[in-house]
Amino acid sequence: MLHYSCDVCKRPIDTDHDIRHVVKIEVFPAVDDATGIGGGTTEEADHLEEMHDILERIGESDDELPFDDGTRSMRFDLCDSCRQRFVKNPLGGKPGKHLDFSNN
Repeated sequence: MLHYSCDVCKRPIDTDHDIRHVVKIEVFPAVDDATGIGGGTTEEADHLEEMHDILERIGESDDELPFDDGTRSMRFDLCDSCRQRFVKNPLGGKPGKHLDFSNN
């Protein structure tokens, strides 16, 4: 039997009695319309040449990949109370102060 715990509060989640919520987050570079990340159009790019260069760099060094485009996929298990807090404030920012103004 698999045992789950909340990734926020670390409380064990009993799947027979509690609801386990899964949060998936993907972070990736945005590419606008027909322009690539470099600013040129995708038709202008020589993709075969780029792939050839990347494969050569991978073959030369086994230590690390030749580039990091910032793409990440993350997955978290949450208990019900942590899910409620996450939905209210998904980025975890501090709530802004509420200012009351007089009716002048």
